[in-house]
Amino acid sequence: MSVLEFEVRSGGTIRIDLDKCRACETKACVKICNSTGMGQILELKDGVPALKPTLEEVKRGACTEDLACELDCELYGKKAIVITLPLPKLDEYLEDLTATPTYLREA
Repeated sequence: MSVLEFEVRSGGTIRIDLDKCRACETKACVKICNSTGMGQILELKDGVPALKPTLEEVKRGACTEDLACELDCELYGKKAIVITLPLPKLDEYLEDLTATPTYLREA
């Protein structure tokens, strides 16, 4: 399996299954990434997504982690992208939600 995987500033990873990309007609991830206001870090090379900046530049923040590539790939492509981002306070937040009711109905 051919994969493009890289780390982003938050400590997360973006993983692109290039085998699925070869069969993709839309290349939706590259199109959205290069839209105005997006990270503009992906380009097409030999028919598959490739990084424009170096891995180090991406890790330092070249990728805006906007999740648009994953969403457009899911909607219009071949579901080839998986973004994993750390959510360090998620468990604590969820515990707080269950400990304190946010809505109480009066009898």
